Amino acid sequence: MHPFSQGALSDVLRAHLAKVVADIKALDSEYVLKASVAELENHFVDAAGVTPLVLRVDEKTIGERIGVDVDVSHDFRRAVLPGHHAVVRGTKVRVDIPFDGDAQLWKFRPSSFFLSGYPDLDVSSNLVSLSYIFPDDSADAAGLRQEIERDVSTLRQTVGNIASDVSMFNAAVPQHVRTALETRLRRAKETTDAVAGLGIPLKRADVPPAYAIPTRRLPSPRTLPSVEIRPYQAEPFLRIEEYEHILGILKSMALVIERNPQSFAAMDEESIRTHFLLHLNGHYEGDASGETFNAQGKTDILIHEKDRNVFIAECKFWRGAKAFDRAITQLLGYLSWRDSKCALLIFNRTKNSSAVSDEMHAVVMARPEFRKYVGLDANGDRRYTFVKPSDPGREITITTMLFDMPQSDA
Repeated sequence: MHPFSQGALSDVLRAHLAKVVADIKALDSEYVLKASVAELENHFVDAAGVTPLVLRVDEKTIGERIGVDVDVSHDFRRAVLPGHHAVVRGTKVRVDIPFDGDAQLWKFRPSSFFLSGYPDLDVSSNLVSLSYIFPDDSADAAGLRQEIERDVSTLRQTVGNIASDVSMFNAAVPQHVRTALETRLRRAKETTDAVAGLGIPLKRADVPPAYAIPTRRLPSPRTLPSVEIRPYQAEPFLRIEEYEHILGILKSMALVIERNPQSFAAMDEESIRTHFLLHLNGHYEGDASGETFNAQGKTDILIHEKDRNVFIAECKFWRGAKAFDRAITQLLGYLSWRDSKCALLIFNRTKNSSAVSDEMHAVVMARPEFRKYVGLDANGDRRYTFVKPSDPGREITITTMLFDMPQSDA
């Protein structure tokens, strides 16, 4: 094949992304409403992403070597008379170079390329081959080596240009996918609301409307992911701005503990929980049934709705990776709404908070429920998206918060 000759790579990449966006737009509304957005994003980012070429030049080898007839009619050194045909015995040598990445990329022209052209190639799934023919009676090893090195250098530079184009494309893919998913989800909700607005009963019993938990602030404070078989039903959720506000309160109170070691050094987990619980309910009004935040067990801070938890915070001392992993398992067992949010407050009495933070991150990333590392939140704490295999499509947002805790003998 003649490489890089079947069109501009930029056009191919744009068409590829447009196909993925079209697939997102074609998703069924019911499915979109029930699916985990993080899982959908992972799926379509993976579908849109392109694996760049990597040419393993240092691993090149001499492949097939066969005898052939070589036409030397145009070799002026042989004094062949005009109009006469001259053939001598020669050799055809193949140079094989392994590569990684999408073999289709050999067909398309990157943004930077050589106007002088390229040698013909044979491309398999993981091997690219160049062929060279020379007469046996005038073999020139040094000249042949120079020709091979020149061709390989040209290919290597062009493959590097392709990798640069693909890297820029892949970096932009997640935002395109997120935008397309947000648009599709918004339209799915609008469709659901429009049907509900007709006022005609659906053949479905007791479908609750979507509503947010009333956390009223006091003035001043490569297959698509699986979903539930049951029809979509809107459920209670905690607004993200309320979640951020709650985390901010937890953060500020934990910092009070860090800055006043003598007052809090003797506290156990239950006492710490009570300390946070009282302060949280000082920022939010409870309704007639009681306070917004409640306690369950010895370390939990909860928001209940219909006897189920839509928010939970766990207060734990750092006792190693295994204990932290058990705390995550316990936390996940409490959450069952579609859009659940929670926090793990870890109090560290060791000297190396940086190492503990890295160990916590590794434990979370290794969980089978892990779907996405969201990154650092506004307070500098790590945030993740989980989906339990037992509840396909139902996302759980987990924020981990690490604080230094003074020793009791301080």
